[in-house]
Formats: sequence, structure tokens, C-alpha cells
Amino acid sequence: MTAYIWDLDGTLLDSYEMIVEAAARTAAEEGIYDSREHVLKAVKQGAVTAYMEEISEQCGKTVKELFGRYREHTHALDDRIKLIDGAKETLEGLQKAGAAHFVYTHRGSSSGPILERLGILNCFREVVTSEYGLERKPSGDGVRYLVEKYSLDPEETWYVGDRTLDVYCAKDAGVKALLYLAPDTCVEATGKEDRIVKDLREI
Repeated sequence: MTAYIWDLDGTLLDSYEMIVEAAARTAAEEGIYDSREHVLKAVKQGAVTAYMEEISEQCGKTVKELFGRYREHTHALDDRIKLIDGAKETLEGLQKAGAAHFVYTHRGSSSGPILERLGILNCFREVVTSEYGLERKPSGDGVRYLVEKYSLDPEETWYVGDRTLDVYCAKDAGVKALLYLAPDTCVEATGKEDRIVKDLREI
């Protein structure tokens, strides 16, 4: 059985505009006014955590405090999140062909409600979020959890993401790495990908 473990933000969810807005608001509350381009590059090429660490060093607040504010801002914007073009038809098409779908994301409790609102929650056997307390990417902890729980074949299992962090996560877990590189992304391939697509419908 082929299995696909999906990242959410930037892979299935068209949510980076909201992530950047929430992160920029959090920084602005501390008197730090980074450009949207800077924030996008920081969170896309690294992670929101890395950007919060950057802000923490400048303002003296703890990363935990900053993350708390960031989460409040993101939850307020959740209703603006849409699906990446082609996401639903790709999930359903692969499922009809016999594939199993899972999610492993750094997003927290908002994951299920967002996927349900967008009509794709029933595509997934399990949605693993930050609430599981697993080691964050680039560790493959979350992927390993799913591989072991569902006895997935690593040779037939793909972790699909939009960042280099996701590629390293897949490799750490011993599964195949599928990198989704949208035409306008600031992310570059690592050379470790097993496959790269520019449109989800290519999968």
C-alpha cells in the first residue's frame, strides 16, 4: 500500500499569508517592524519557531510568550485559510487508487477544524499535530510514529512538504521525500528529494 503523509501549511493549506500576518503582528507588538518579505523568508526557509527566536533575542520576551501571542493571531485568521489549488482532487484521486493519507504538521489544535471546514478531514486516517508532543521537524519523529503505528512500508511511504525542513524530516524517518515547489516559492531544492512537483496534481 502506498501511503502519503502530508504537511499542512504551504502544502495542502494556502495559509502563508495568514502565518506571515500573524508573525508580523506578534513582532510589531514588540516594536519590531520587519518587512513581509523578511518574515515570509524566515518562516518558509526556516520555521515560525526560528522567527520567534529571532524576535525573542531582540525584545527579551521568551519564545513561549511570543508563541502564545502568535497562536492567538493565527486562530483569528483561520477562517481565511483555503486549500492549495488541486489539493482536494489529488487527495481523492490517490485515495481512490488505494493510497492511504495521514498528516504530520507543526500546526496544533486548529488542524482538524480547518480540514473539516475545507471538506478533506475524512481523507486522513490520522492527523498528527504539535499536541502530540513529538520532536519537531527536521526530526522524523512524527513520521516514524505513523510508520510504526500503521506498519507502513518505508519504500512505499512519502512525506509531502513544501520546505527543506520537510525533506530532512522524511530522510530522518527513512521514507521518501516529495517536495512541493510552487512556482513563486523562495525555497530551493536540497538535492535529497526523491521527487519534486510544482503542482499537486502531478503527484
